[in-house]
Amino acid sequence: MKRHWRIIKLETSRRRLKKHFNNPKETPLKKAYAIALGVFIGVLPIWGFQIISALFSAQFLKLNKPLAVIGSYINLTPLFPLIVFLSLKFGMMLMGNTEVSLILSEMTIKTATAYFGIYLLGSIPIALLFASIFGFITYSTIYGIRFINKFLQPVPQQIQPSKIAA
Repeated sequence: MKRHWRIIKLETSRRRLKKHFNNPKETPLKKAYAIALGVFIGVLPIWGFQIISALFSAQFLKLNKPLAVIGSYINLTPLFPLIVFLSLKFGMMLMGNTEVSLILSEMTIKTATAYFGIYLLGSIPIALLFASIFGFITYSTIYGIRFINKFLQPVPQQIQPSKIAA
């Protein structure tokens, strides 16, 4: 019985997600902005406040709040090491250094504190880059789906008026 309720809950969440993506009242560009905003906030190092920040920012900018929250989930476990490494690399490049030594055995509180400022500095361009990429992918996907659906709908047949003999 418990499994049955779990399946129903999954189906309703899929329907809700589909409803937000297929909402014809919103343009694909506005949906892409919502996802891009969520990804931007998800990459920034404001752990614990990313979802709240995405909600308030989407509300302020009048964007789709569920899509912004979905975008803010980019900072999950599989992508987190990549985001941190790229942020450190960009931060080092912006500071003028090119070498990032990330040896965990040599890591102390002092070096972690020194790297945190560099990480903060590098996370902003990475957030802009990721937001642009995911926004473009979202826009292309939604626009493509609308374009395909437009041509898959049956075309109503026009009735030819009969020629009246005079």
